[in-house]
Amino acid sequence: MIRLPACLAVVVAMVLGLVAGSPARAVQQSVQQGERDEDTGLRLLREAAAAARGRGYSGTQYVTTWGRSGSFSSMVEVRNVPGRGLSVSSRPSGTAGWVDPGTPAGSMAAPSETMLEVLARNYRVVDAGRTRTGGRAAHLVDVLRTDGTPVARYWLDESGGLALRRELFDGRGRTVHVGGFLDLTLDPVARGSVVPVPPPGGLDLGEVPELLDRGWRFPAELPGRLELFAAHTAPAGYLYLGYSDGLSVVSVFVDSGVLDGEKLRGWHAQRHDGHTIWMRNSAEQGTIWASGDHVYTVFADAPADTVDAAVAALPHEPAPNLWNRLGRGAHRLLSWVNPFG
Repeated sequence: MIRLPACLAVVVAMVLGLVAGSPARAVQQSVQQGERDEDTGLRLLREAAAAARGRGYSGTQYVTTWGRSGSFSSMVEVRNVPGRGLSVSSRPSGTAGWVDPGTPAGSMAAPSETMLEVLARNYRVVDAGRTRTGGRAAHLVDVLRTDGTPVARYWLDESGGLALRRELFDGRGRTVHVGGFLDLTLDPVARGSVVPVPPPGGLDLGEVPELLDRGWRFPAELPGRLELFAAHTAPAGYLYLGYSDGLSVVSVFVDSGVLDGEKLRGWHAQRHDGHTIWMRNSAEQGTIWASGDHVYTVFADAPADTVDAAVAALPHEPAPNLWNRLGRGAHRLLSWVNPFG
């Protein structure tokens, strides 16, 4: 990830139209002017997910996330190759890699059907009409809480179905994540070809009974409508827990050991309710702490208030050993960090 100069971030944001008035008021006005069928909104998101996997495209994407201590921005070049995945190259470092477009690293461009079902359980998904963004005709899809306030908004390309732009809002109506294409080139579609639907599934909970038998305990839900969709042990020995509300992902890594704070360069310690947690000012909103004889590491692309509530709901037990012992979990899990927040 690159942190852009403030002046450049403002210019790019203005180009994308990301700083134009109150997002909550704009979304509520669009709904009041003519709310569309909710099933249609969900259908459009399904089509966008299918296009993000099955359509070849390339372009430049810009992402800004507002975290606990300010905004963080990145610009990346992307190239989607159906059947292989999404190539992401960070600018100007040139760091590149292939990622799944349905993960935070792939900007959540192609969520699985399971993720969309979670989204539909938690929120109302409304087709809010048509507009234009970046010179392209687009469908608007609003994602609303039960009280009618917005939690997300999508601009979906009419010609290719892709998500051209996505915004997330916190409970106070503030923008916490914006991302979109500065430029986009769609590959031609061969005559008679069919864009595949997103693969079924998305749940990774087959190990849960075994994990419970081995003594692991973890919540099925976290605050912020976050549902458990993945729970498994990795070959390295740690436990991975994935939670989502259908829009964002909170990833929890649990490893044996005692935290060595001296190894956490770039992190700062804070006291919360008598416990010490380590935080890093980044788009991924990293949080690390010790609980009992385990180390918890959390990375998330969710709003900061959601992340803080999720962290508070996880175990915070006194450590039975000295803090200066080697803690494996925090040090080796940092490789999960990706160019998108």
